[in-house]
Amino acid sequence: MRAEPVALSQQGSVVALAVDIPRIPDGGLPLDVEVGAEELRLPQAAEVTFPIPVRILGRLTRVAEQVYFQGAISGTMSAPCSRCVESAAHDFEVETQVMFLPPSAADPHEDAEAVGLEDESDIYVHDGMKLDLAPPVYDQVVLAFPVQPLCRPDCAGLCQICGGNLNEASCACRTESGDPRFTLLKNLSFSKPL
Repeated sequence: MRAEPVALSQQGSVVALAVDIPRIPDGGLPLDVEVGAEELRLPQAAEVTFPIPVRILGRLTRVAEQVYFQGAISGTMSAPCSRCVESAAHDFEVETQVMFLPPSAADPHEDAEAVGLEDESDIYVHDGMKLDLAPPVYDQVVLAFPVQPLCRPDCAGLCQICGGNLNEASCACRTESGDPRFTLLKNLSFSKPL
């Protein structure tokens, strides 16, 4: 009688992302782990926070010396809006495929091309006994950062004159269009040629 694989399920520890390769059964190993931003060594900035742990849900599969992870990485990050500087929460969920090659792989990208996964998978090397999911999780979370975080799609931003938040109240500041260096040109009058 064959024992059913037990899913890796832990919270709050990067140790949960270190997996003993010999413990991965032939049918694969389900993975459900929640890890805090501190354990993943995500960029720490006062303005970017992760209010809930990052969740890794998927399956590890071993084929000879190669190990594959397929799953999703999800969480919530909070960052200042790029227009009004108010805090904005952003949920993310990234589907990912990762291939871990043995240390004997001379060129990991060459092996990936031979298997036909060079465009689909991220490639990492394991040490032969353990693999560490922290680097691919870190990479995927960092890539999920929005380029310009917005508190809402129609954010009006800040007034360029007084700095007031235009989402809260309209501003009475008078804005002039154009470059102030050309104000003298506004007063020029040209006569029409005969």
